[in-house]
Amino acid sequence: MRRVAIVSSAVLLAGGIGLVIALAPGWGRGAEEFRVERVDVRGTVVLTTAEVQALCGLTEGESLLGVDVPEVERAVMRSPRVERAQAMRLLPDRVLIRLVERSPLALVDTASGTVEVSDDLIVLPRAERSAFVDLPVVTGLECELVAGERVDNEQLAAALGTLERARRVSHELWMEMSELRIAPGSGLVIYTVADGAEIRVGSGALNESTLERLAMVLQDVRESGSRAESIDLRFEDQAVVRLTPGGAAGRV
Repeated sequence: MRRVAIVSSAVLLAGGIGLVIALAPGWGRGAEEFRVERVDVRGTVVLTTAEVQALCGLTEGESLLGVDVPEVERAVMRSPRVERAQAMRLLPDRVLIRLVERSPLALVDTASGTVEVSDDLIVLPRAERSAFVDLPVVTGLECELVAGERVDNEQLAAALGTLERARRVSHELWMEMSELRIAPGSGLVIYTVADGAEIRVGSGALNESTLERLAMVLQDVRESGSRAESIDLRFEDQAVVRLTPGGAAGRV
């Protein structure tokens, strides 16, 4: 009886395994029957799914097992807008692509038009959709910028460095910066969104401690019900504030 029980258990186990295998996705197909029917894209912000699919070059109906995953990742990352990409095959018919886009930091106004630049100073190509309306604008440049290349203009790099540090200090301060103008002979001048206050920076980029002081000055001025006409940050460890008519000038 014991021997019969063991044999019966083995038969049941083999039958169960056979049933699981038979019901597994794609079981019984030949390798040629695994075909790409769908490309799923995750993580896009500016890029569209169609743009990513065009980058990776996958076509519906091609062999899923023949997809070169590392090459798909390299193809997607050839777009300057993509910082990282990961691809994988999902049987029986799907390719999944996860990506991280570069974050646009500012718009730069050049002779040939306005372009986005990322926080790691890469010039971004135009896309079907973009964050144009939500970004500070850098003006006053005479150089040309090429999509995919890193910014090598010293004055522009300083302006973008100021913006990048402002975003680290306070997202609200970064969003408060409407325009950064590179003025010949005067250095960098910043204009605010709320009241158009002129913030004189001078040459070079602002460090984080100065940006923290600027954020506090703007907050204090507005909480007092006043409006700043200009803020001069060219003096060490202080900000010279001039209020609109009816207010007073002072040092902070």
